[in-house]
Amino acid sequence: MKTRLIIAIGLFLCAFFASCRKDVVYDTAVVGHWGCEQYVSCRTNDSTGIVSWDTSHYVVGEGHGYELFFYNDRSGKLFLNDSPAFIKKFSCKYVYDEGNRKIVIEAPGFLYAIYESVLALDENRAEFDVEDINDSTMTVSWTNSISEPSPFFERFFLKKID
Repeated sequence: MKTRLIIAIGLFLCAFFASCRKDVVYDTAVVGHWGCEQYVSCRTNDSTGIVSWDTSHYVVGEGHGYELFFYNDRSGKLFLNDSPAFIKKFSCKYVYDEGNRKIVIEAPGFLYAIYESVLALDENRAEFDVEDINDSTMTVSWTNSISEPSPFFERFFLKKID
């Protein structure tokens, strides 16, 4: 369960970073240094049909918990500071569609580390719904169909780190 949670958080965080074109400055509300304060997941047991909700809380701050860096060139990084994972730092690319309130993250390095193989292009991308965003907080969610055989819902509550 803990490994699945770490994988899910990692997928989310990696997906939050990216670089499409280094020569274009991208100034949006997502640009900055973020920390995951709370993670919520909802899974349905395939054999029993029982739905279970799980919530985890994290320390937010530089060098703690899970950190996301979204740069204005659409590149990013994910740090899994408190994770037992062997590799704790990943680079990603992201695109933020402000009008449709979506963030698309590409993180092939992270997925390769998890699965030890190159996945299909659509499996190296994650699309998150931006539920809420302001100068200091952001809430995003998605249905994770990458890290486990059965898709499940995830929501991430992020805080800006100064």
